[in-house]
Amino acid sequence: MAQFYFLSVLLNIICGLICVYAQGESDEYLGEEFGEKPESKIPGVDKIHEGLSKESLFTSPMFTLVSGALCFITGIVILFSPYKGPSVIGDLFPALSAIFGGAATLLSYLEDQSEEFVAPEILDTILNANKLYIGIACLLFAILHFVAPGAPLL
Repeated sequence: MAQFYFLSVLLNIICGLICVYAQGESDEYLGEEFGEKPESKIPGVDKIHEGLSKESLFTSPMFTLVSGALCFITGIVILFSPYKGPSVIGDLFPALSAIFGGAATLLSYLEDQSEEFVAPEILDTILNANKLYIGIACLLFAILHFVAPGAPLL
C-alpha cells in the first residue's frame, strides 16, 4: 500500500532526526572523548544541529510521543504488508529500523516526562546506548527505501 510506504519513509526520517539530533546537551560520548562538542568540518551541519537542539518541533514532547508511536506502529504494519515484493521480507530493514527508531523515541519520551520511570536494563542497553546508530540507520533506510521502493529487503 502506497500510504504505508509514504508513512514508512516519512516517519523513519522524522524518528531518525529525533534520535540523531534532538539529544540536547546529553551527548555523553562527545563529552568523554573530546571534552567539548567538536565543530563540524562540513558547512551547515553545525547550524542544523543548533537549530534542532533548541526549542523546536523535534524537541516538543507531544511531537516526540506521536511520531515515536506512529513510527513503531507503521514499522509493525510494514513488516507484514510490504509495498512490493514478497511478504514479510519485502520491507524488512525499513520496518525494523522503524520499530527500533519508534521504540527509542518512545523510551526517551518516557524517561524525559517521568521521574519515576526506570527503563529495564536490556532496553536501556539496546535503545539508549545505541540511539545515534539507530537514528543513522533510520535515515539511511528511509533514503534507500525512497530511492528503490520495489527492491527486496528495501
